[in-house]
Amino acid sequence: MKKVISFAASPQNLLKIASIDKAFKKYRKEVKHLICHAGYEEDESTSLSSFVDLDFPKTSYYFPVGYGSHAARTANTMLLVEKVLLEENPDLIILSGSQDATLAFGITASKMQIPIAHIDAGLRSFEKYNSEEINRILTDVLCEYHFVSEHSAMKNLRDEGSDSDNIHFTGNTLVDALELYWSDMEESDVLETLKLGDDNYILATFHQAENLNNEENLKEITDMIGRLSKKCKVVWLLPGYTHRKFIKENRYKDLPSGILLTGPLPYIDFLALMHNAEAVITDSEGIQEETTYLSVQCITVKKYTERIVTMDVGTNQLVGFDFEKAEKAAEDVLKGILKPGRIPEMWDGKAAKRIVEILIEEMEQEE
Repeated sequence: MKKVISFAASPQNLLKIASIDKAFKKYRKEVKHLICHAGYEEDESTSLSSFVDLDFPKTSYYFPVGYGSHAARTANTMLLVEKVLLEENPDLIILSGSQDATLAFGITASKMQIPIAHIDAGLRSFEKYNSEEINRILTDVLCEYHFVSEHSAMKNLRDEGSDSDNIHFTGNTLVDALELYWSDMEESDVLETLKLGDDNYILATFHQAENLNNEENLKEITDMIGRLSKKCKVVWLLPGYTHRKFIKENRYKDLPSGILLTGPLPYIDFLALMHNAEAVITDSEGIQEETTYLSVQCITVKKYTERIVTMDVGTNQLVGFDFEKAEKAAEDVLKGILKPGRIPEMWDGKAAKRIVEILIEEMEQEE
């Protein structure tokens, strides 16, 4: 029996691995599939607190990577990974994401001569000194199998010299998860819970340190949301640590009445909140994909994005760190001026099935 270990370094990437695990169940007599998950919290349940409503597969190993420097996180994870790989001796590693822990897993497996597959291969923002961009490039260099979700990723890998025979256009495994939880999303009562009723609203959610930890940017975000709240309700969803900071510093009191401030929500409720929004203003990579699939207008406050297809084909607009431009884009949406978009090619809920079928065939040929 073959043994495969899949690794995710964030809850959203664990969603993608859950899709892979589901596809492997067809081959459970031939392949033992294990899941490793890394997070910033000491306790995995705390790390997954916003995903408690999901039926995640059981993880075999959890690595707390901590909040140190990039070098410290990478080195610590490599030591933890090495112990697991020596104990399990897998035939294949599957990686998802672009975190330091993802690269650490890849480096360790590569040095131990274990074949590696990357299910987010080829995505590039071309932001040279961005740590996640460095991780994306180096992880792809280490991989034998590249599974891509959009055409731009295929071109990037070919331009970088990857063997075309090892590049597979299989679709987006995050979409597989969205398909799986679609009916749950439709049954969510989050609109009633937040007392939104039938009102139109904009959803704003920011996660990046350059926005939340920069007081100037945070003030601009607050001012922008305040102005928009005079034209339409705004649900402002904050990550846990920022939400606690707002409570501690009594920042609630200074916000206009049209803003509904909330902390992290269960994932199904968050999907429902996105699905019913007039637009989403964000700096999150994954949300760009989710809104494109949900056909919701997305305004991304970042200078670069690696999810090119969400702009070329989907509903995503990239406005840089220009909050006035973001506000104007949101006002246009409220006036009915929408960015045309459609679901990208192969985003059909079958990506994990395609990936696993290819890997099973490759492993059978190696016997």
